[in-house]
Amino acid sequence: MTSREIYDNILGDKDKHLISIYLVKGKSHEYISNRFGISKKFIRTNLCNPLKIYFINLGSKKESYYENEMYYGTLNLSYNFNDLNHKEIESYNNYESKNKAYYEYN
Repeated sequence: MTSREIYDNILGDKDKHLISIYLVKGKSHEYISNRFGISKKFIRTNLCNPLKIYFINLGSKKESYYENEMYYGTLNLSYNFNDLNHKEIESYNNYESKNKAYYEYN
């Protein structure tokens, strides 16, 4: 029976967790190999791999987004009533009619 079969089929979750704890604590590969019946090569190649980090270059824009970079994070929104579509005008009128008493009071 290969070490892969032992690790995948025979060892339970507790044993697999215990192997990872032993590796973190610095137990020798020989100790782990003898304790769980898996080869040292399997431990080295499959269980001791450091995290693989893949770097991705997303690129960036070379020219600035704003003429004045101090405007970054500010909202400079301007709307014109004529630029609104039919649904937006209808929503505006409905909101205004529902809250007419508030606007007349203030």
